[in-house]
Amino acid sequence: MTRLWNSPHFTLTMAMWMWAGHTIAARLSVGEMSPMTMMGLRWMSCLLILIFIFRRQMVAVWPQVRARIGWVLMMGGFGMAGFTFFFILAAQHTTAVNLGITQSAVPAIVMLMSLAVFGTRIGMIQIIGLAVSLVGVTVLVTGGSWQALRGLTFNPGDVLMLVACVCYAGYTVGLSKRIEISPALMLSFFAIPATMVFAVFMGVEFWRGTMILPGAKGLAIVAYCAIFPSMLAQIFFMRGVELAGANRSGFYLNLIPVFSALMAVFFLSETLYLYHGMSMAMVLGGIYLAEKHKPG
Repeated sequence: MTRLWNSPHFTLTMAMWMWAGHTIAARLSVGEMSPMTMMGLRWMSCLLILIFIFRRQMVAVWPQVRARIGWVLMMGGFGMAGFTFFFILAAQHTTAVNLGITQSAVPAIVMLMSLAVFGTRIGMIQIIGLAVSLVGVTVLVTGGSWQALRGLTFNPGDVLMLVACVCYAGYTVGLSKRIEISPALMLSFFAIPATMVFAVFMGVEFWRGTMILPGAKGLAIVAYCAIFPSMLAQIFFMRGVELAGANRSGFYLNLIPVFSALMAVFFLSETLYLYHGMSMAMVLGGIYLAEKHKPG
């Protein structure tokens, strides 16, 4: 188990699988509960679990966290909650194709932020890997159709999605300057501002009369999202960034739409096509090229 915990390939791949599962859960949640209620209950549940498990350790490391409280608030409030908030807004104003293509820009934004903030060098082989990975995601979200790509139009929702990508890229780069505590403890503190943000949005839904509370199926979805995408995936991702650095870790994010498509075959009875395999090969090829260049 220690060997796997020390493997960036394992930790990052596990995180991507769990986040891909969130995509499926989000689709299953449509009609079961309102979006902000789902996110609020998800983070509240995650926070309660973390506090129950790590409450004593949280008290012990509080002096270290207090010294970086601004960073903690930014990481949890803007990085984690900000991405989801702007993603949900963007999804209401643009297409799934646009969302997928725009989200695939996260690795590029991570590399540019790392260069601007930390001076992290970008190698030519990384740029080639990024291009290959981007093409792979594009093949996936367009269904391998040139006509779908030619018919692509941009709208205000794409700007919102780009803001979401900047939020998560900033979160990824921010993990490079993490507090010297375990990923689980770090997440325990990040979850506090994330929960507060979505509690406010839940209040807005209630005030507007659009809140839909979950039934039994909805609560099961909330439980899954609290334990896997919110808690375990974040812990694996933090560990992966710690081991591999922000730039290399960013490439793995493009596995999420690929894994989501594969999961949809099993859980949503969708059909697997040749372009799914082509997309996976290109995304994995892009990650392989990124792994050939390891400046940090």
